[in-house]
Amino acid sequence: MLGYVLKRLLHFIPVLLGVTVLVFALLRLAPGDAARLRLVARGFDPSPEALRELRETLGLNRPLGEQYLRWLGDIGRLDFGRSVVTGKPVLTEYLLHLKASGALGFSALLFSAGIAFPAGVFSAMFKGRAFDALCRAAAITFLSIPSFCLGLFFILFFSVTLGWFPSFGFGSFRHLVLPVLTLGLGSAAQYTRFIRSVLLEEFSKDYIRAARARGIKPVALVWGLALKNAAAPVLTTLGMHLALLLGGSAVVEKVFSWPGAGKYLIDAILQRDYPVVQCVVICLACFFAGINLLTDILCMLIDPQLRHSTVKKAL
Repeated sequence: MLGYVLKRLLHFIPVLLGVTVLVFALLRLAPGDAARLRLVARGFDPSPEALRELRETLGLNRPLGEQYLRWLGDIGRLDFGRSVVTGKPVLTEYLLHLKASGALGFSALLFSAGIAFPAGVFSAMFKGRAFDALCRAAAITFLSIPSFCLGLFFILFFSVTLGWFPSFGFGSFRHLVLPVLTLGLGSAAQYTRFIRSVLLEEFSKDYIRAARARGIKPVALVWGLALKNAAAPVLTTLGMHLALLLGGSAVVEKVFSWPGAGKYLIDAILQRDYPVVQCVVICLACFFAGINLLTDILCMLIDPQLRHSTVKKAL
């Protein structure tokens, strides 16, 4: 197990280096001038002298290779520089936005899993019956509605009409309700369909047929056998979705003015704030790699057969 984890960590190094090269190159190839945007954002006149001085201060006038190597050395020390727009340390700002995205993401994940798990299980158990048809219809409905439309509907109904919850802001449980509903219902619909399909696939396998022939009750078949073998793909899907939520759901955060990482990234791209974009994308790559590794380890702990085959291949 330890050898497998170490090998996966070593594989992560070239992936991260590739991400840094792509992010650095794409931002430099994009049209626009970061120095000019910074001066305009601070209310200064972007005169040629001021632009030349600022480019020299930011190191934008140096060769691209030198800029990349200097930047790579800085991020090795967890120094992502300062925001071009605000002038504040990027990592400090990003952690504040990540806290907001984390609160929203974990809440939405718990909400969606709490709905999708029982709905998917009972929909598979009662395939073709009224409950299954109702779950499938609800899942298709919420999957078909764009998140920004759902968010605007919730604002209109629960905030403007009923006045139960605030329509924007961050800081209390009441601010969290509408964004969580907007993110969670779409995710719950997706997970419900996925859990249902995975369980139906398990029900068609020979070991389930053999258990039914031995007279084992349907509840025991589902909770004692099928769910255990279906846990690995479900955990993997939940883990990848958690990484996406930690990266921030930009559309929902924009709709509710939620100060999360997604909104932070979109604003930085529009303002050509190189250090912010680089920091967020690299952290996202780390989140995906780390959560993917953790879900693989959890799946191997749950399924001994998977653990044996995976570790054997790694070694």
